[in-house]
Amino acid sequence: MRPLFLLIIFLFNIQNSLAQEEYPKPTAKDVIFYIQHNRGKNTFIYQPNFITKGILDDENPIVARRQLFDNNGEIEPLSSIQRRYAYGIKSKKIAVNIFDIRLVSYPDQQLILKVNQNKQAYIETIINGKFMILKRLFIHQKKGTSGLKTKVDYITFFGIDKNGKEIQEKLIP
Repeated sequence: MRPLFLLIIFLFNIQNSLAQEEYPKPTAKDVIFYIQHNRGKNTFIYQPNFITKGILDDENPIVARRQLFDNNGEIEPLSSIQRRYAYGIKSKKIAVNIFDIRLVSYPDQQLILKVNQNKQAYIETIINGKFMILKRLFIHQKKGTSGLKTKVDYITFFGIDKNGKEIQEKLIP
């Protein structure tokens, strides 16, 4: 029975990965990470807010926007509801170019914003005990939920581990 269980898990993960491959990738420059979900192709993008080359703004180190692939790929600011309840962020400076970042919809997950030697911003996090440099999130929303009452089945985090290998981890909130 165990091999059948492993096959089912494997097929579910393959199907889950393939479905997301059909989603468009953001076209904006300097995207640190982005979020997509199963209810449409519009994408929420997070970009660094540098005040000078390589130095992040202490008050607003990340700018969150949405790319409307359902509307010719236009990039617009988040709506006030999106910013306050879903895709907005809160940040707290830890040191120069190091910030504790939290998504307003899931503040329990710590994201650490840093800047590397090449003056590029990136996010580190730990999911299920595994370190990753975050590249994107895919949120699977529960059927029958929407708006401010949206519920989530799971969130898949995609990134790179310490060895530069692509990894993904599923989180069930």
